[in-house]
Amino acid sequence: MHTLPPMGLSVVMMGRDEEGYLLQSLPPLLDVADEVVFVDTGSVDGTREIAADLGCRVFSRPWQDDFSAPKNFAVQQARYRWILNVDCDEVLQEPLAVKQWLGTLPDEEPPPAYLIQIDNLLADGSKLPMEALRFFLNDRRIVFCNPIHEGIADSLYLHWPNKALPTGQIKLLHYGYQAGVNQEKIARNVAILRRWVEGEPETIYGTFKLGINLVHQGLAEEGVTYLERAFFLLDKAKNKRSYPFAQQLVNEYYKALLQSGRKSRADEVKQRISTW
Repeated sequence: MHTLPPMGLSVVMMGRDEEGYLLQSLPPLLDVADEVVFVDTGSVDGTREIAADLGCRVFSRPWQDDFSAPKNFAVQQARYRWILNVDCDEVLQEPLAVKQWLGTLPDEEPPPAYLIQIDNLLADGSKLPMEALRFFLNDRRIVFCNPIHEGIADSLYLHWPNKALPTGQIKLLHYGYQAGVNQEKIARNVAILRRWVEGEPETIYGTFKLGINLVHQGLAEEGVTYLERAFFLLDKAKNKRSYPFAQQLVNEYYKALLQSGRKSRADEVKQRISTW
């Protein structure tokens, strides 16, 4: 039996040197949340001061090349039943409607999590929508996994297998892609991903993300090699269609094959997935 905290919403955030975003991202969150738990990982700008002045509960943790660690620390500090995970460059849309929806959440036998929508705002002004597992119960069985591209999916699959998750009435607008590809962040991500894949060579998600980041870094040939490996691992998995990133993996691998002039292999991939 897992006792849940009192009804309410805790927003968890982490960041370093994010003062350029916080005056935009924090006010709507503070309008709807019972608290915002902000974990700073070594800022040298005004990030901590801004977060504290606006009313966040601010904590400091050393950066250890692991995005899950500060997120899990933030969750451990959260005092309310529901948790919303938000990045510093994301802005909550329609906070009044979100607040109304929060009042409808079930008190008895709630789902462990809800999917929410994230609209990625691109450099040309268009939006690329996606769903993400960002809203979940403050339940000690739910933790963030992976040193990068952290998420709670593994916890949900372990403790609530085959559980269909509803979609919540929460939408975030993500501004991080507006500036285009950030090579400094990609280089940081590639270094973390290499260590992850070296330590866990059977990780499908980590191998997939390493391949994509290498392609974005301009190392297309090496990137395709890791995408090939990720596709192989996914293909031999028993429940391959249950992986939420499976279609994206296939699409990115197929696109990378075409861009590298390997159309015959791309056709083989298309034929192979038709048997899944």
